[in-house]
Amino acid sequence: MFQHLRNVLFSLFVLVSFAGALPVRAGQEFRETVGDSVLKNYYYRVRRLVNSPEVLPMCDTLFRRAGEQRWTRMQATALCLRLDHFYYNNDREGILDGVRRVQDFCVENGRKDLAYFYYFVWGSRLVTYYTKQKQFNVAVYETRRMLSEAQADDYPFGEAECYRLLANLYLIQNTFDRAYDYFRQELNVMEEHGIDDINLPTQYASLAQCALELDMPDSARMALDKGRALRPDLPYQRFTLDKGMALYYLHIKDFDKAGAYVDSAAMHFAGNSSMRSYLPGLRFLRTEYYRTTGQYDEALETVHEALSDTLQREGGYLYYTLYKELGNIHWLRGDMRRSAANYRDYIHLSDSVRSAEIRSGTDDFSGILEIARLQGETRELQLDLQQKRLRSTYLIIALLGGVLVLGGLGLARLMRLNHRLKASEEVVKAQNKNLMAVGEELRMAKERAEQASLMKSNFIQSMSHEVRTPLNSIMGFSQVLVSKFRNDPTVEEYVSIIEASSLSLLRMVDDVLDIAYLDQTEELPRTDYCTINDRCHECVAKSLSQLRAGVTMIFEPSAQDPVLHTNSKRVMQVLLHLLHNAAKFTVEGEIILTYTCRIPERTMLFTVSDTGPGIPAEEQEQVFERFVKLDTFAQGTGLGLPVCRLIATKLGGSLRVDPSYTVGCRMIFEVPFGLPDEI
Repeated sequence: MFQHLRNVLFSLFVLVSFAGALPVRAGQEFRETVGDSVLKNYYYRVRRLVNSPEVLPMCDTLFRRAGEQRWTRMQATALCLRLDHFYYNNDREGILDGVRRVQDFCVENGRKDLAYFYYFVWGSRLVTYYTKQKQFNVAVYETRRMLSEAQADDYPFGEAECYRLLANLYLIQNTFDRAYDYFRQELNVMEEHGIDDINLPTQYASLAQCALELDMPDSARMALDKGRALRPDLPYQRFTLDKGMALYYLHIKDFDKAGAYVDSAAMHFAGNSSMRSYLPGLRFLRTEYYRTTGQYDEALETVHEALSDTLQREGGYLYYTLYKELGNIHWLRGDMRRSAANYRDYIHLSDSVRSAEIRSGTDDFSGILEIARLQGETRELQLDLQQKRLRSTYLIIALLGGVLVLGGLGLARLMRLNHRLKASEEVVKAQNKNLMAVGEELRMAKERAEQASLMKSNFIQSMSHEVRTPLNSIMGFSQVLVSKFRNDPTVEEYVSIIEASSLSLLRMVDDVLDIAYLDQTEELPRTDYCTINDRCHECVAKSLSQLRAGVTMIFEPSAQDPVLHTNSKRVMQVLLHLLHNAAKFTVEGEIILTYTCRIPERTMLFTVSDTGPGIPAEEQEQVFERFVKLDTFAQGTGLGLPVCRLIATKLGGSLRVDPSYTVGCRMIFEVPFGLPDEI
């Protein structure tokens, strides 16, 4: 039971010692670099204020001034200091943004030269943050990603950092065999490449303690000897080695030497405030020594001292495990009542923490799975792109091979073809002359065609005008005859026939004229404001004379007389033709004109429904072609519906047959509009 507390204390101690040395290493990155001494002094000032909010504009100033001197490493350091402000204040969003900024800067300015900063913020800040937040799954995932990139970049220091992080993560989770392996891999990389790292003595101590947990005292002693051989200067380095030696001698039951090293470890704290964060490690060592040597009162006193330490109490996980240690010591003393009370406090405090850890672990796995899915999709896209590039490369190689073969053949024939060159040039010149003549003829033919088209349109308009004038006269005199011979049914019938035929001929002329005009027009503008209900009533009134006996025409408005900005003349032209068509083919029943005003879409949807014979589904598009008549005996030229569709298209809308309407025919006319307050 004591093992778990030992592991937690040791892991947190390693994490604190590792994080504490990071700013020192960051400062060493540029200490020997030639640069502005004023700027260096400003850096030290910024570093001292890293926890203060006022450091953020100072970091920006440091970054800008370093940029003016083209000092990219100091710029990267400024971005790291900005990140450190958020890191030490546990600001997750600020940390993520800061890591992204540093890595983007390194990529843009030479990732190989700025590799230290690229991997520093990734491992020592992002991964360490996840570890401190107990998001171990995310931390392991990020560390493995970092390891893959470090290996791909052939950056041994980054690779060693990854092994160190993985070792600490598995150590916190009590997976000592994997932690031991990763510590060994880290040290092997550092020894192989001759990396001089400030944390090297503490890493040997960490390896030794993992070896002790795995009951390998000889390996532990070997690691400690290597660490001591480095002759560390810093107090926390000497403390970790003394602590390791004390634990080694406790493991082999040499309590006298263990006690000596416990005292030596405690001496490093005398008058040294910088060792304040390492007090939990010293208390852990004393508790282990007192418990192992049977000095239970001293062990209890040390644990109570840890419980009363507000700094250690903020550790959360470490704090509540101390109650478990109290229970262990009381159990060894035989005080079962106190032991049970301490175990009860431990269980009570640990339940909420473990629940939070379970939730956090679930969230971690969900995030990892989502990231893995996205990365899988990215890899698939990259693989597909690589395959396409590979195929393109093969194709280019094949083409180059073909070009080389053809080049060889061409070179072999070059001399033979050379004497034909002059004759070929003459032929080409003659062909070019002919082509220029043909091009000129085509240009003239195009101009003649355009002129003929213009003359056709002018002719149609002129003829339409010439035909319309006598037709208007015929219709006028017909109406005079009707008024004069009002009491003669025969004359009235003849005159009505003349008037109907004249109207039909006039409508045909209008259709021909509209076709000629619309073919030369890109779009029809919105010309006026109109009240839709009035226009619909007007269309219905003009169409009533076309109805057969027994047929009714109904207008069903769906709004209170909306005022819209559109081309009312053309809209009425389409509606009148649709109503005339419906009246022509409807023998009995009713014809209904209605509309739907779609304000959000700014479109008006008119529908004209009748109870006539309808249009077969396979011919519903054919009726909009020019000069097409489904009933060859019906009156008309087959231009009405094509003109209507052309108008709808030029207005920006559409005209179609509703295929779902089966009791006759329903035409749907959709046209856009504007509102008065939008003009």
